[in-house]
Amino acid sequence: MQRELPGQATGAVMNLLAGAADGAVVRIPAGSYRERLAIGRPVTMVAAEGPGSVMIELERPCPVRADTELRGLTISGAGLMAAGTTRLKLEDCTVRGTSTTGVGLRDNARLSATRSQISGVGGNGLFVGGNATARLVGCELAETAFSAIHLAGRAEAELEDCVVNSSREHGVRVTEDSSLRIDGGAVRESGLSGISAETTGRVVLTGCTVHKTERAGILVGAGTTARIEDCRIEEAGGSALVVSAGATARARSVVVAGAGENGIFFADDSHGEFEDCEISGTALPAVHVGERADPALHSLRIHDVAQDLDIAGSARPELGRVNVAAVAVSTVPAASREDEPATLEELIDELDSLIGLDSVKRDVTAMVNVMRLARRRIEIGLPPPPTNRHLVFAGNPGTGKTTVARLYGKILHALGMIEHGHLVEVDRGMLVGEYVGHTAPKTTSVFRKALGGVLFIDEAYSLVPVGGGNDFGQEAVATLVKLMEDHRDEVVVIVAGYAGDMYRFIDSNPGLASRFTRTLIFEDYAADQLTDIVRNLVVEHRYELGPGTREAIVQHFASERREAGFGNGRSARQLFQTLTERHAQRTATLVAPTTQDLIELLPQDVPPATAAR
Repeated sequence: MQRELPGQATGAVMNLLAGAADGAVVRIPAGSYRERLAIGRPVTMVAAEGPGSVMIELERPCPVRADTELRGLTISGAGLMAAGTTRLKLEDCTVRGTSTTGVGLRDNARLSATRSQISGVGGNGLFVGGNATARLVGCELAETAFSAIHLAGRAEAELEDCVVNSSREHGVRVTEDSSLRIDGGAVRESGLSGISAETTGRVVLTGCTVHKTERAGILVGAGTTARIEDCRIEEAGGSALVVSAGATARARSVVVAGAGENGIFFADDSHGEFEDCEISGTALPAVHVGERADPALHSLRIHDVAQDLDIAGSARPELGRVNVAAVAVSTVPAASREDEPATLEELIDELDSLIGLDSVKRDVTAMVNVMRLARRRIEIGLPPPPTNRHLVFAGNPGTGKTTVARLYGKILHALGMIEHGHLVEVDRGMLVGEYVGHTAPKTTSVFRKALGGVLFIDEAYSLVPVGGGNDFGQEAVATLVKLMEDHRDEVVVIVAGYAGDMYRFIDSNPGLASRFTRTLIFEDYAADQLTDIVRNLVVEHRYELGPGTREAIVQHFASERREAGFGNGRSARQLFQTLTERHAQRTATLVAPTTQDLIELLPQDVPPATAAR
């Protein structure tokens, strides 16, 4: 251990640490401290009166050379720098106003951060280099002079339900041989790309939103392979998703809503597999495929763009089932174009095939029967029965709300109730403006894109935050109510979110209460239903469940801790990825693995679950 020179580490907090034994819990009295801090022994530092009660202004970066846990502290002036094999844990902490990097890791250091914030820093919010690793859950990084998160060397980082805001450079940048995994959360208002992956390491993005970037929403750099699922890219200044020369992107259920250039840009000699993706509102063609690029594009929905495809002469894309609507110039080959909509019976069968959702299926079927009757009465000259097509979807994340909303729109189109049946999915950020007079035009623009289809407002309760005040969300609600009245037969509006919050949302405006009279409850998936979702992923990716593995997965979900906001389908996807990773580690030690070894997932590949409560 390096010995500190006299005067190097001084201050009241440092004196508390000096008198503490290794591994001690040091409770720091509330107050503000100016320190020259260095941590060279294992210790836990706790704000005695809770988060925010202790503010430590550092005169220089604080070296962390021993296992350290910080709880509820606010640190400013300079950041934390961990090295060696140090384990650094942050819980309910804030690092702000530092002249350089907020938190830095190198060598084999490990960071675990929960509900913590890094903001207003003069460098990177988080820098992870060497062989260091970082796991962030429910954290926020904002207002950074460099990339909010920068990975280098062979570093690894996992972000779960984190938010990255207002980075002057990239929101998240992955370089060299580092690896990144993002699950949920959002990257917003980046000065360059939202997520820039320029690495030979692993990149997996699931369920995250990239919003309002100056350049690309997501950049997959040369030589990088990335998997992107259930993500949304909104208002990119450049192309929403860029696949560079020599890069490979595998994307599923990605939504592009607005881009200053292309929706998806495949550079020369790039590769990819895209399935079940939606692209709208792009200034240039929705998809550009460069020379010799060979992406496979299946089940694409392209609408509200000037041109759908721009394919170079030597490009060799594989196209299948491309659905086009409201496109001025279409170059999709006739053999690949999917203009014939599914029949009502096919759509009902597709709804019935969804795992779980029994009460939702019954409710939708009942509404379909009423609408069928209405159509028949109209055909013979009778007035239709009163119907209200607008719905509230209440439930936790990952319970299939967006999937059902998309099917509902197609069903209404098949019944002749709406013109197109397309889905426009939005959240608060796409409806509410940043200054007076901005919200109503922004909401109106989004609403008009949904005419003839379904406007799906996720987390609609965020438009009426608790406490109210002068929030612009109320203006968005009032604008929506008027537009729904003006276009009552041209659009269907579905608002979605947690049950309790949605009741508060509906009660916030009399106009909402009169228009949203039916609520569909999306129950959490049971253990066997989550197991069925995993099984479908297993089959899709050409694995097999070995003897006893299904039972082990059921037990995993049955014993998993479920709290408010349980991930449901996202949890199933996470488990499948963990299964494949543990399987890969297990089979890597086999000298001559058989084909069966490489495809069979065994009970030992199932991780232990967090305890139920």
